[in-house]
Amino acid sequence: MKLTASLFWKRALPYFLIAPGVIFVGLILIYPMISGIISSFFTQHSLTASDRTFAGLDHYRALFSDSIFTGAFWNTVIWTVGVVVGQYLIGLAVALLLNEEIPGRGIFRSLILIPWIVPMIAAGLTWKWIYSSQFGILNYVLMKLGIISGPIDWLGDSAYALYSVLAVSVWKGIPFVAVVLLAGLQAIDREMYEAANISGANLWQRFWYITLPSLKGVSLVIVTLTIIWSFNQFDLVYLMTKGGPSNSTQLIPVYSYLNAFNFFKMNYAAAISTIGVLMLSVFAIFYLKKNKED
Repeated sequence: MKLTASLFWKRALPYFLIAPGVIFVGLILIYPMISGIISSFFTQHSLTASDRTFAGLDHYRALFSDSIFTGAFWNTVIWTVGVVVGQYLIGLAVALLLNEEIPGRGIFRSLILIPWIVPMIAAGLTWKWIYSSQFGILNYVLMKLGIISGPIDWLGDSAYALYSVLAVSVWKGIPFVAVVLLAGLQAIDREMYEAANISGANLWQRFWYITLPSLKGVSLVIVTLTIIWSFNQFDLVYLMTKGGPSNSTQLIPVYSYLNAFNFFKMNYAAAISTIGVLMLSVFAIFYLKKNKED
């Protein structure tokens, strides 16, 4: 009997240890998400929880006839692809550089973290000043170099606004990507490069056939995380443009927030967020499938 009880506690102990974390995640993340999805099928008439009527798919039908939501959807796709590709390619280039034996490599490895550790509000306000059409340093430098003839309203012109904020997001996330990829580069067996050198492989061939395949696992994690983070990014866009001008930087998280707290359409905002969850679920399923295969 003692042996059975001992075996039970031995098997049950891991579950007891992870239970607080599971409960915390359930209360903070899972419950609000499920509550939001349920809310998207109702119309709330007052602040009283019971004062609502079932709306079915009405909010979702309204979404697909909402031109602002359609624009926000495509802006989110462009934003996510641009941020992920930009962060990965530049981060990979930085990681390859910092992996080489260059003077002051330790200092550069520390300095590269600055964009990552700068608070988002400080980064957003700083770049808002840099982009200013009246006294921004970016316009000043570009005009001095003769690249532009006059100041550009980077955040006030719908042709530039989305890509201007996107560039800030790329700048902010490069350190994370670079550091993780650098760790992956240092885990590659150096003997593989030595064997390739003996075989007469050039720099590009060593990169294409050794470096990239060796970074496949860590790259999958980075791309998945950056997709989720960039898709859900709200603070930087709201701080710099609030979705303007003319909804040119409107993203799904920003539009959901505006509907909930500016227009007080809580159920409509819940429907927008639910669409976002469904889109992210595709990436999550893909990641889990690829991770299981590897």
